[in-house]
Amino acid sequence: MTALRQPRLWHATAAAAALAAAGAGVWLLRRVDPNAPDSPLPGCLFFHFTGLYCPGCGSTRAMHGLVHGDLGQALAMNPLLFVVIPAMPLLIAHGMGYRLPLPKRAIDLLLSGKFWLSLIFGYWIARNLPWWPFSWLAPG
Repeated sequence: MTALRQPRLWHATAAAAALAAAGAGVWLLRRVDPNAPDSPLPGCLFFHFTGLYCPGCGSTRAMHGLVHGDLGQALAMNPLLFVVIPAMPLLIAHGMGYRLPLPKRAIDLLLSGKFWLSLIFGYWIARNLPWWPFSWLAPG
């Protein structure tokens, strides 16, 4: 195989693996309710040990809501997913070499580690504050 074709094969394989994993996740969330008391899906270990919400707390329940078309439940469980989910395909496509028709400032912001670290860290702190409007960031 030539050096030019090998990255394309890797990209196709990675895309197929990602689609298979996404399909398995959708299948699982269509059949298992993470809100049920006897759910086999694990809860957040960080919350279990500290009593504080991590940036990912409620993500499984939010994805369950998305899979079932309940956007209200998804937003109530983890509003950060509504930022991350649309950004992920853009970041993956950019990483695979596709140049997106977005303004350079938007691409630079999406690729900035400082942006993601400050967003996630700020969200982590804000969702643990007990006052309005921060209290609506807590899952539930």
